[in-house]
Amino acid sequence: MVHFESICIEFDVKRLSVRQLSLQELPSDFTDNNKIYWIHCDLNQQGQFEDWLAKLKLSEQVIRVYKEKKPIPILIDTDEALTIKIQCLLSSDLSKTHHAKFGDLIIHLTDHFCFTASNQPLHALFELKESAPQAIKFAKTPCFILFLLLDSVVNDYSRILFNYEVVAEKLDASVHKTHKNIYDHVMAVKQQVMKIKRHTIAIREILMRIAGKKISVISDQCQVSLSNLSNHTHMVVHESDSIRDMLNGLLDQIENTLMQKLNETMRVLTAFAAIFLPLTLITGIYGMNFHWMPELDWKYGYFWALSLIFLCALVLLYIFKRRHWF
Repeated sequence: MVHFESICIEFDVKRLSVRQLSLQELPSDFTDNNKIYWIHCDLNQQGQFEDWLAKLKLSEQVIRVYKEKKPIPILIDTDEALTIKIQCLLSSDLSKTHHAKFGDLIIHLTDHFCFTASNQPLHALFELKESAPQAIKFAKTPCFILFLLLDSVVNDYSRILFNYEVVAEKLDASVHKTHKNIYDHVMAVKQQVMKIKRHTIAIREILMRIAGKKISVISDQCQVSLSNLSNHTHMVVHESDSIRDMLNGLLDQIENTLMQKLNETMRVLTAFAAIFLPLTLITGIYGMNFHWMPELDWKYGYFWALSLIFLCALVLLYIFKRRHWF
């Protein structure tokens, strides 16, 4: 797996320049208002994580968020900082089994820097790192980093839903062409779409809370941008509902097809049971051990019984063939 190493990027608002710093080069006082910092820590490197915590002097409340193992959304708003925890995609592409992979992203925003942490290589982090030189023109306060990250996360969900829509269309076409039972496959895809919907709704709730009140580390311009991003999440949720409805319709088709096949099987079994019923009756009658049975002393009695059995079977088989029971 490709890892996203711990990095620190300095955005110089005055000179419109971007450069990467080491931990030692990062200032501790953050007195220069023309410089904004994005610090990312790989949680797999525990020693480095402790160094960043000591350097940035993060509060215990924020540290508890980083140590929280459950994949639940979190929003902590204080007078000096904003901390959120969301679920992001490792990639906007689907695996061969049409599964999406998720990871936690923790964002801590202050007036001077935006600190992020994750234990997996999230696609949104790669995008921000690649777009950092072009994004400097939007840099005024650190909240622009928050917006770029959340925008990338929502866009990833939107792109992967498009891929799931293509998968749903292919599954719909394959239902009529193949005799394989793809019910479990369709159900698995539906579960993945519902998981994306849940994570998107969590991001939407966080965005609505951020955009709905005054937060010291969020500028007015960024608040408007986050409000527009919230509208985008509404569209993503609506798209996931559309795909879910498509998959539900596909599941109904598969269930109807399975019921039709079951009915056809039961009809064939019933026809065979009906054919063998008179044959069993005949063999049962001639299998009775009564003393006076005329056919027992008849020279051709055995052949008469066999002929009667075959005749009944052929007549019933002809009738069921005429009625297309086979």
